Amino acid sequence: MTSKTKRVLLDAVAMAATIAAAIAVGWQVPSLYQKFQGMDNERRGDFAQHVTQHRHRLTLYGTTTCPACAHARAHLVKAGIPFNDQVIDQSDAAKQMYQKLGERSVPILVSKTELLIGYNAAAYDRLVSR
Repeated sequence: MTSKTKRVLLDAVAMAATIAAAIAVGWQVPSLYQKFQGMDNERRGDFAQHVTQHRHRLTLYGTTTCPACAHARAHLVKAGIPFNDQVIDQSDAAKQMYQKLGERSVPILVSKTELLIGYNAAAYDRLVSR
């Protein structure tokens, strides 16, 4: 191999590693932002209207394009936790119910008495165990 070829290969590997690291960090940005800003991502209240009209005791509001929503869905499915999947960019009814929450981000996991904003596996597991 020539030195020019080696340099091109090393540059390609470095670029791929940089992109992979950026993607890995990027997945964590929303939750890190919430932590550093001191945003309250858990609320208690009466959220029964978001659950009682559906089959399961948990409702997940999300979109089809949100990576955190995909992680939330995958976590609930993998754990065998039944939930009402309300996709707000595909259903006007889901979007209207989501808007009643007064929140501006997704995913949101709701039980009759609690609401979790964002995806946090430990918080999801705590909510399910109650």
